[in-house]
Amino acid sequence: MFYDLNIALPDTAGKAGGIVSSHDWAQVAQAVERARALGYQVVALNQTISSKLVPEHLAVWKSAPAIKDAVYSWSRETGARAGGSAFSSVPHGKIRVLRRLTVIVSDTAQSQSLTSSGSAITAEYDVVAVRPTTDKLLSAASSGAWDAVDIISLDMGGRWGYFVKHKTAGQVLAMGLALEISYQPALADSATRQQWVSNAASIVRVTRGRGLIWTSGARQAFDLRSPYDISALGEVLQLNSDLSKRALSSGSRTALVHAFTRTSTLRAVISSVETSLPAGEEGEGEGEGEEAPAPKRAKI
Repeated sequence: MFYDLNIALPDTAGKAGGIVSSHDWAQVAQAVERARALGYQVVALNQTISSKLVPEHLAVWKSAPAIKDAVYSWSRETGARAGGSAFSSVPHGKIRVLRRLTVIVSDTAQSQSLTSSGSAITAEYDVVAVRPTTDKLLSAASSGAWDAVDIISLDMGGRWGYFVKHKTAGQVLAMGLALEISYQPALADSATRQQWVSNAASIVRVTRGRGLIWTSGARQAFDLRSPYDISALGEVLQLNSDLSKRALSSGSRTALVHAFTRTSTLRAVISSVETSLPAGEEGEGEGEGEEAPAPKRAKI
């Protein structure tokens, strides 16, 4: 199963109470349909914000149009999350569409919304990413202090002003986070392509290809490439085809599992399910007022 966890919504979607025009939604729908045609089974629509996260940011999802063969992870009427897990299988010929939030962090004050205790809004998204703009913020993101984060995303087409260190990459892997390589800048002008190669190669070098996910960052259908084209692109970065395919499949699934355990389980250990006994079975074999016998201790 192939995943693309970054099909970009327009910039207007990143504003509180922002509106996505019907023309922009049409482009998003075309991108989702092309992704399905290229062999992707799961995609995520990415809402990028650079301000404080507020409930009004969720309003944009109510205006999403119906897309042929697409299964949304949220209700288009209410904007609330629908039932089922984000990484469950989809019917043949269908494509699952998830919600992703990316927060551009330029100051530590913005990090409050990226903790499970700081904001409940992040739980409404299927996957959450952070884009730190400084080395110090990248270290904070990789340390696990922002426990509502699943993916660390960097500006692959721009100059960072710092190097991603082996220690930082090790912290990312230890915390179970994913490092994203978006290939959309590789389709831009020559200067941006050169910067993309430099940035992407440095990430591959410090991670040795582990914990990576490939995403498109597509703003239109033309920006999407097939999984096999991306595998070939990885060879430019000295990333073998096996690791490239993992970054499109099991690596992305791991990021979604991380998000699921963060939002749907108790401290990422166990998920609780309410059950009830059929009528007449509750208390069967026990007299009224009697306590159940204590379980026997197993001999060691």
